[in-house]
Amino acid sequence: MIFIQSIGQNTFNLDPAVGTRFTVTDKVWPEVVGDGDVCLWNDDKLAAFTITIDDNNEQDIPFWTSMISEYGFHFSWFVITEADPAYNVQDWSLYNNLAALGSQIDGHDDRNWYTNPAEGETNLSDADYLARLQATVTTIDTEVTSGSNKCLTYAYPYGEGNETIARTQFIGIRGTQGILNQSNTVNYLDVNSVSNVHIYGNDTDRDQYILPLLDNVNTLYGTNYYRGWGSTHFHGLDEAGETTTNEFLQYLADKPELWVAGFTEVTQYSQSFATHNLTIDNVSESEIKYTLTDDMLDSAFYFPLTVKIRIDNSWISVTAIQNGEPVDSEIITHNGKKYTLVKTVPDAGQVTIAGVADSDPAIISPSLANQSMVEETTLQIDFSAATIGNDAISFTTSNLPNFGVLTDNGDNTGNIVFSPALLDTGDYQNITVIADNGRSITSQSFNLTVSPDSGGEPTTEYIITPTGDGIISDIVNLEEGTTNPWLNGNDIDATKVLKVGASASTGGGFTTNAIIPFQLPVRPPGKLVTAANLNVNIAYIRHWISSDIDLYGLPYNTSNAISPNDFYDGSFANVQGTATGLQDGFVVRDVDGNEPVGTLILTDRQVDTDSEGDTNLAAYINAQYDAGAVAGDYIFLRLSVDATTGSTSAHYYGISDESTEEAPTLTLEIENILNVDDFDQSNVSLYPNPVTEGKLTIVLKGFKSENTKLNIYSLTGSLVHSEMITTNSSSNFETNLNLNAGLYLLKISDGITLKTQKLIIQ
Repeated sequence: MIFIQSIGQNTFNLDPAVGTRFTVTDKVWPEVVGDGDVCLWNDDKLAAFTITIDDNNEQDIPFWTSMISEYGFHFSWFVITEADPAYNVQDWSLYNNLAALGSQIDGHDDRNWYTNPAEGETNLSDADYLARLQATVTTIDTEVTSGSNKCLTYAYPYGEGNETIARTQFIGIRGTQGILNQSNTVNYLDVNSVSNVHIYGNDTDRDQYILPLLDNVNTLYGTNYYRGWGSTHFHGLDEAGETTTNEFLQYLADKPELWVAGFTEVTQYSQSFATHNLTIDNVSESEIKYTLTDDMLDSAFYFPLTVKIRIDNSWISVTAIQNGEPVDSEIITHNGKKYTLVKTVPDAGQVTIAGVADSDPAIISPSLANQSMVEETTLQIDFSAATIGNDAISFTTSNLPNFGVLTDNGDNTGNIVFSPALLDTGDYQNITVIADNGRSITSQSFNLTVSPDSGGEPTTEYIITPTGDGIISDIVNLEEGTTNPWLNGNDIDATKVLKVGASASTGGGFTTNAIIPFQLPVRPPGKLVTAANLNVNIAYIRHWISSDIDLYGLPYNTSNAISPNDFYDGSFANVQGTATGLQDGFVVRDVDGNEPVGTLILTDRQVDTDSEGDTNLAAYINAQYDAGAVAGDYIFLRLSVDATTGSTSAHYYGISDESTEEAPTLTLEIENILNVDDFDQSNVSLYPNPVTEGKLTIVLKGFKSENTKLNIYSLTGSLVHSEMITTNSSSNFETNLNLNAGLYLLKISDGITLKTQKLIIQ
């Protein structure tokens, strides 16, 4: 092989680094569809590791072959071919078998070069050394014809050699210095390698040399080698050595972020990476095209680099073509975004990635708006997702603060509960809910602002969408057992239908309703719903209609079943039965029968309850709790056409259903149990706080009753401990608590005085 060392597309090996060749980073995840990055190591692994075997050792080849079969690793043999015949390869068929399995056969030698020759020893001349290395390459390339083997690398005998001559024949040369290699400063003319006896014997030794490659914490001799390259060299193995080697290989196999490969493969990959250039040529809805080049000699550097391209989340499959030939590609997901990893040979032509989009992606509803809350309160965000084909959908999140908990209910619904503690104030950006239907992923993101507690009574906000059977539009749907006859995200059509038992010939007996079930959240004992609002998207109202649409609340129920008696068509003033009038003219038509007026926003047709409706809605919901409703029960909000305000001949309107982003939402604010009096104003002292061994002493001052009650609540408002305290105004009270570690609220009341303190259990 003729050595060519020049700038551009034909560099044979890199000079020793002066400084660093590039900046080492964590894995890169492009944000914009079509953007790309070349991975530092194959398959986007964190680090690389090579296992090499010196001096032929043909007697060990059956063992190493069994290890290839068991672990799938590629190894490198550095073989002697130009020494005394007794030291040369004896059976080339063995090495052909290894090459066929993907391992590499490369050059080695006996001791023929001395850094400091001893008395009576001399070095070969440069010409003789060059001839010897050329003969090594020729012999190996002639004898090993299996697989794609090509003698491209070399191992110095005893770690000594003439690198000026050796680099003319080999793209990389392995030495014997027993440390690791920084990925951006590798000396390809003398790659560091650790003798196996120092690294393979036990997990302590293994950790010492492997972990510094995989994290930023561990060091080897005071240096961290995160994302670097480690290498080890073996010679002959006895029976005990084979056992330990097997254990070592299992240790490596248990490190999925480590790329275990042949020495030539890593040498090719890392020098191509160090000199690569990636250009995104074109991005369209169904294709992405890019070109990858490097500065290395193409005939010696043909191992593909792994290129990571951000693709559209809707793509369910990709194919990649380079220069008319298919190349390996796969789809991976990270933080709710899809990427494809494409094996790309530099300088081998443009790559075209073609994607196939999912025709039935998961649709998340409702639209997740930015949120705000106060520290030491709770906020629950409910959501669901659906596909036309009713696929099972799983939920994950990204950028979720540590005080947020995702719950996937397993029925295509989920929620996030935020419970920020003291000092969790701040802005939390790009919190993302990710829905996966098994083919593609969709996501929605929002921001959360947590503000300090201003000292007032905190509330918990709930944003609730229709639950269970969803919107019931009319009696016909109910009788047919169909709760949502319009699929694919269409709108519910609340049309003119005949009441049960009425006669069309007599007129009048018609009803036009949309009934929306909402599942109630927790209202802590003694607390109230302090604010409420209903938002509905009016998808359409027939242009000839001048009737108003009124809002009512129906009695709560443990299920979301609708009765024919729940429907109504009449004036707001004359409502009968158990319904509660909430807002007269929730939607109001103008006198010309044009667009609805009042609270309707014409751009998106979103209608909200007005201030009076908000007040009535909160009072109605409190009344349902007071009547016995608990978390998980249903309330029902009914929209009815007011037949007395306009034409009674026909009433056609539609509201967006729960399968759309414009699904109805009920927003509630409920007084939170997690209110805390200022310590300076409290007559309760606790010690120790934090509680470390379950024993708590409470110092009480100012409580007049002989029967004082102690209650302890979790952050979600659940009562977790309760007992009576019989004491006087200055006594100490001791109790033993059996609670999990965490933050709690302790309340003490004698019926007149109520004091609250934070309690920490460790």
